[in-house]
Amino acid sequence: MRIYDNKYLSVTSIVNLRDPFDDTSFKNWCLKMGKNASLISATSRILGSKVSEVLDNHSKGLDWLTAPPIDDLEARLLEGVEDFLKHYDLIETEKKVVCDKLHYAGTMDGKIVYKKTKEVILADWKTFGAYKEKPYKRDSKKIKHTRWQLTMYAYAMNWKDSLGVVVFKNDGTWEIEKVKFDEGMLEWIVENEGLILTTIQNEEDKVQP
Repeated sequence: MRIYDNKYLSVTSIVNLRDPFDDTSFKNWCLKMGKNASLISATSRILGSKVSEVLDNHSKGLDWLTAPPIDDLEARLLEGVEDFLKHYDLIETEKKVVCDKLHYAGTMDGKIVYKKTKEVILADWKTFGAYKEKPYKRDSKKIKHTRWQLTMYAYAMNWKDSLGVVVFKNDGTWEIEKVKFDEGMLEWIVENEGLILTTIQNEEDKVQP
């Protein structure tokens, strides 16, 4: 669980509270497939961070700060990013978002605009399963979790425009999936305010001397 400013639970932590990650099943799957669970997790984080870094630097006009890809997989992901930027302009990236009312905070990935229609979208970048040798296959659970994240950002920002999940794939392509604002997610947060506040306090207690 991650806490912002000693009083806000992170957006991703709230998603995990509602639908916890099944770590045991994941590790069992890795064992069955002969894969290293820790390595997969670390690789996924690195790939996601790389894509975010490239887009954030581009948004700020600092492309020269982006380190070159370290392998073919990173290179293919960056090909997808470059193609994405031919179709979408970045309005803003990596912005901290806080919701005092519902006790959460996070960092939204980006506001983008489609060049052809000028449609403005609050977006979240993903590299779902990019570490795999197989092509990207839509995972409805992961899309649902991202929809929850975007809903929380949109509510905190009073965002009224479109929401979209941008997936960068391991074959050098990308796709964007539009999602709808999820009222049910906000209802869950309100109904579980006590759980959220207790979680924040428990996490803070762990770091107290």
